[in-house]
Amino acid sequence: MAKRSIRDRGRTEKRRRTRDNDDSKQEPIDEPVEDAPEPIVEAPSEDEDEGDMAYQALVTILKSEHKEPKPKSTKKQAKEEEEDDDEEDDEENAEEESDEELAGENLAENDDDDNEEDEDDEEIGGIDDEEDAQDPFESHFNAASEEFVAKAADDVKNKWRLAKKTRVKNYTILENLPPLEKPLPIVPNPEKFLKQRVKLAVDYSMENDPLVEPMLNYQDINYAYKSHTNSKYRRLYATHCVNHVYKTRDRILKNTERLHANEDLEVRDQGFTRPKVLIVLPTRNAAYETIEQLIKFSGVEQVENHKRFLTQFHSTEKVPETKPNDFKDAFKGNSNDFFCIGLKFTRKAVKLYSAFYSADIIVASAIGLARILENPDKTKRQYDFLSSIEVLVIDRANHIEMQNWDNVQTILKYINKIPKEFHNADFSRIRMWSINDQAALFRQTLVFSEFTTPAINNVITTKSKNLAGKIRFKPVITEANCIMNSVALRIHQKFTRFSSSSPQEDPDARFKHFTNAVLPNIFKTSSYEDGILIFIPSYFDYLRVKKHMKDNTRISFVALDEYSDQSSQDRARYQFNSGKAKVMLYTERFHHFHRFEISGVKSVFLYGLPSNPLFYNELLRCMGKMVFKERAEAELCILRAMYSKWDTPALERIVGSERAAVMINGNESYEFK
Repeated sequence: MAKRSIRDRGRTEKRRRTRDNDDSKQEPIDEPVEDAPEPIVEAPSEDEDEGDMAYQALVTILKSEHKEPKPKSTKKQAKEEEEDDDEEDDEENAEEESDEELAGENLAENDDDDNEEDEDDEEIGGIDDEEDAQDPFESHFNAASEEFVAKAADDVKNKWRLAKKTRVKNYTILENLPPLEKPLPIVPNPEKFLKQRVKLAVDYSMENDPLVEPMLNYQDINYAYKSHTNSKYRRLYATHCVNHVYKTRDRILKNTERLHANEDLEVRDQGFTRPKVLIVLPTRNAAYETIEQLIKFSGVEQVENHKRFLTQFHSTEKVPETKPNDFKDAFKGNSNDFFCIGLKFTRKAVKLYSAFYSADIIVASAIGLARILENPDKTKRQYDFLSSIEVLVIDRANHIEMQNWDNVQTILKYINKIPKEFHNADFSRIRMWSINDQAALFRQTLVFSEFTTPAINNVITTKSKNLAGKIRFKPVITEANCIMNSVALRIHQKFTRFSSSSPQEDPDARFKHFTNAVLPNIFKTSSYEDGILIFIPSYFDYLRVKKHMKDNTRISFVALDEYSDQSSQDRARYQFNSGKAKVMLYTERFHHFHRFEISGVKSVFLYGLPSNPLFYNELLRCMGKMVFKERAEAELCILRAMYSKWDTPALERIVGSERAAVMINGNESYEFK
């Protein structure tokens, strides 16, 4: 299947949602000093009336003595004979799919073969001993009393403490814990509790990996993997997700057997709905790679609907060799960003395209899932299948942020919300912390990004309520490994700090400094009267600057943003390269999706520091290209940047942590060459 162009995806996104002004909704930005424990800000409460209604309905059902009989198990006739024909039909339908269709969507209440599971399901994770109280799965989800959880729900609203700060390899690891009277136990060597089938499928070493202990102990993790070549963490979270599914299903099956022997037992081992894991990814190719890992670590050989899956999610299409390696990795294969697919695990098989309410794992793009949660047609909106998610994974978060971070905020709004309907749930087995709307206290959130940004950090720092605590892996960036040290060109670089009293006021202070101190002198401070590229990370800031320059100056300029069509791009690049337009406004998101080497650049001004440090190097290379072509002199080219103390994380990636600390607290201007 041919993948959509970046331009087409941008247009589709624009049609689906209001123009992305997400940057105008400024996220709280982390303080420059990150060693201090980060306070937890209570997430916005849900509508009280809606919550009361749901709770009252739930109580009513709990008190009811009426129980609907379960349908008797029946096997499908001639199922194996029909599978090949079904696969062929699925493949043909997939080939006819349009880019507007949500690949994998299945909001049916149940799969057709759900009744089969009652007949031939047995322990799917492999034969293990009885539950071990030291098993992190047991101690995290099943050991806490109702009274403990009720008190903990209030405690997490208070200031969390920095429990541990360690240096491992090239990371500073910060562990923050909630102020509980008795912290949840952290088990050493938790990999020994993996299900037997998962252990047999694991083909990599977990030894000395600092991610293993917090992940398998269900702590929240914010991990910057630093390079697209680092993929081991993906195998680890795939292993963890499959293991969690097996632990959950096997516990339910064991308890069902116990209830058959003694109906008076009280066992609470379930949520409102079956899905327990949600994995959010940016592209279908990323989903393809992750799902193949999940299948591998499941230890099963039979995969239903695999041909259809390969047709819709896999592609051998290559990215041009002229693009940077990280770009080729991000956009390789099928880069369509519209999908949401359910995976169901049984003893014999993994079923792809499972109905969401019958699935164990849901793999989705942020925009695809958000489209279901807030469908323009309100009658089609659904979120109940997210009510019992216990492990949330957000991977390649930088790419998702460039698509539209509002979609992630939408997911966080609905996850673990009390369902509108109860979907034949057995309330006698639902955990009390689910019934009491406390599931967020136990949900593990894993966020992986190449580098962190304020929006990405806030998923853990302000949205996390996990009683097990949260771990941040902060890369150690020195003068030796910062991006500036990798620049081979000797081009003048000047950084100027402006005052900004708070993150909320930073956009206004930045705009005021630019319009009062920078723009009036932009030609005076440049050795050339043309070829000035103004790089603007925030789309909201870009629109503001563009309007100001159009309404209040006579500067001849062109502008490139993520919504520019091909003809606009070609025209703007020609006018800038030929000198007809003296200035180009250029957004970070446009560069992310295209990675052009803009011709005609003789000087660069950074309205804000790029979140991706590689972009800094690439902007310098644009000037180097002009020097190589002898259209500019290296001694006369200059990169100028303005920054505030709220830009510390991005500044550290460019100049290193030690120099960044000096630049934030010392003089207002620094020069490098």
